[in-house]
Amino acid sequence: MELFTLGTSSKDIKRLQERLQEFGYYQGEFTSTLDEATQNSLTNFQEANGLAADGTVGLITLNALGLLELGLTDVG
Repeated sequence: MELFTLGTSSKDIKRLQERLQEFGYYQGEFTSTLDEATQNSLTNFQEANGLAADGTVGLITLNALGLLELGLTDVG
């Protein structure tokens, strides 16, 4: 599983941004880059859903976002 850090760009980051927006946590443009806005949105999602609010996209977070069944498994 790949670990994405701030500044990393990937089509999977774009999908993450889209999904966070669908859940009402991300309001920015879809940049495909893991920026502070994306990481803050992710942390807010994690906190609101009782997950470890660490800004890291692990399997539990992917599952909570419904991204495992969509085939997004290479972010860590």
